Amino acid sequence: MQGMSERQYAAHVGLSRGAIQKAKTAERLVLFADGSIDAGASDLRRAETTDPSKVRGDRGASGAA
Repeated sequence: MQGMSERQYAAHVGLSRGAIQKAKTAERLVLFADGSIDAGASDLRRAETTDPSKVRGDRGASGAA
């Protein structure tokens, strides 16, 4: 395997595997030819395509209390 599995990437970004599967289906992740996830490129793509107002919890917080 060239990159990360769905479970590994979910742990890497602090999301559920289901959320990763949904992002994969929506083509918000970058995959290697073997279907594994390119973590660095996927992190960038997710940052560019994620609406901060729809992020739950402290992952979308700007630091303001």
